[in-house]
Parts: sequence; structure tokens; C-alpha cells
Amino acid sequence: MGDIRNYEGMSVQERWNLLATVANLYYNSELTQSQIAERLYTSRSKVSRLLKEARKQGVVVIHIQESWARNLDYEKELKERFPLGDVRVVAVKARDKELGLQKIAEAAAYYLDSRIKKNMVVGISWGNTLYRIVSHIRLSNRKNIPITVVPIMGAADLKNPERDAMDLAKDLASAYGGKYRYIYAPLFVKDKKLKDSLVREEGIKSVLELSKRADVILSGIGSVADRSWDHYLGAKTLEILEGKGAVGHIGGHFFDREGQELSTSLSERMVGIRLDDFKNCKNVICAVYGESKAEAVSAALRGGFVDMLVVDEGCAGQILSPSKL
Repeated sequence: MGDIRNYEGMSVQERWNLLATVANLYYNSELTQSQIAERLYTSRSKVSRLLKEARKQGVVVIHIQESWARNLDYEKELKERFPLGDVRVVAVKARDKELGLQKIAEAAAYYLDSRIKKNMVVGISWGNTLYRIVSHIRLSNRKNIPITVVPIMGAADLKNPERDAMDLAKDLASAYGGKYRYIYAPLFVKDKKLKDSLVREEGIKSVLELSKRADVILSGIGSVADRSWDHYLGAKTLEILEGKGAVGHIGGHFFDREGQELSTSLSERMVGIRLDDFKNCKNVICAVYGESKAEAVSAALRGGFVDMLVVDEGCAGQILSPSKL
């Protein structure tokens, strides 16, 4: 095997044999790094470096068996076409909305969990998809990581308050044993004067400032066409927005097919982070299900609001079709 102290002077074959030996002791024999160090007369830090090198050189290949199938061709094409850091295209075979939403939630929860680090600030919006994501994390998570979860927008007048940003922030923080903050204001208030007054209140101002500096933002992307906000803004308001060119919304901000925010009275009356704050955050994770959202997602990607996208195969196919360019 050669002298472990002379790793740099070993031949390629000797290095490979050493890396394989250390990896076998760690992964198959289940020895601790300290035990391996003692056996090989070296330090624990040296063993740690060798294990990392074993993965880098391909001596160790870790395969994670995910519970959902992925369309890797679509993922590659989306990353080539849009400024995405990462993407998961979930293949949902059956035309079952409940199953599709569940798979999207699982994939997004799995990815979010891989990004969470201690002392992070996590911003969260609201909606059915995010409710499923947080529920999945609560059921599967057993970690104790000190994070702070904050809403990125004011509260909604929802029939199901557990799907609102305030309850979701509390539930996500609870899943990690972290802290949470609230924004004690609705998403849209009656006029700009009231909005300006509210955001100067220390309790609201401090949370918004924290949200703007979030390390990770978890959000959905809404479509104007699918009328999912009819119950909240009203059909007439959405028709007016659509007439002005709106195709989608994220964090309460409406944008056109080029990803440009529409200047409306809603944006002046909105309590929440700005659209530019999405662009400034390096880890905006968006989860979307349904072909009806393809145009909205395409526009959000053009606008550069999304860093990591979790989407179903049907929606991804529509985004990549020539008619959506």
C-alpha cells in the first residue's frame, strides 16, 4: 500500500489502493475516522482528507436512490437555456394532480434540506405547494439546526391559515428547532400612505430587513391565467392585470412575459420584499406543478428571479416547447 505519510510521492496505483483501503474501512467496515487513523498510524484529519479525495477521484461513488424519477434531458436543456443554478424535473407518469403535487413537494423538501445550514435566515412565501413542502419536512426531519425563518410578504386572508406565510414560517422553524418571525400586516393594504407607515413600524421593518438578507428563499410561482388568486384579489382585478400584460406573480409581485414587473397600484400597496431582493438572493428555490404555469415560470426564469427550480415534467416540456420562447 505504501507509506501513508508519503501520499504525494506514491504512484497512481498506490494512491488508488490507499484510497480504496481507507474508503473500505469507513463505508464497509464502518470504522470511525479516528479508528482508521489509529490503525494506519496517521491523524484523523488525514483520514478525512483521504475520504474526500476518494470521492473526488471516483474511488467512492455515492448513489442516492430518490423516491421520484427525473427527466435529466429536460434538466440539462433548462440549465442551458435559462440562468439556473440547479433544477429538478420530476417525472409524474399519471395525470394525478395530488400525486404530482406530492412528488414536487418531496423533491423540493429534499433539496431545501440539503441547503440548510446553521444560523441561516430562510425566507418563505405562502401557498398550497409550500404548505406541502413544509409538511413533508416536518414529517421527515429529525435535525436540530439553529435557523431563523421569516415571511417575505404580508399575510393573506386565506380560508386555510396554515397555508399562510406566518404559519409556514413557524412550522418550518419548528421542524429544525429554529426561530421564526412574523410580519403583522396584510400583503396588500388600502393605499400607499398606509403601506409606508406600516413598513416604518419597528416590528415590521426589522422582519422585512431580515427577509431582504435571507440566505435562502422558498417560494412558488403563480399564474394569472389559472386564476389561482381569484379568491384573494378577485376575478376583475386579475382580468385587468392580464390586460396589462401580466402572466405571473412571485412574492406578491406581478410580471409580464419578459419577466418585467408591472407598475400598478398593487405594487405600491404591497407589504413585502422587492422583486430585486429575489435577484440579490443567491438561493431562491421555487417549486411549481402544472402545465398551466408554464408561461409564468418561463417569464420568471427570464426575469432572473429563480436560482433553483423544482418542476413537473409536463410543465417543463411546455416551457421548452418552441411556442413558449
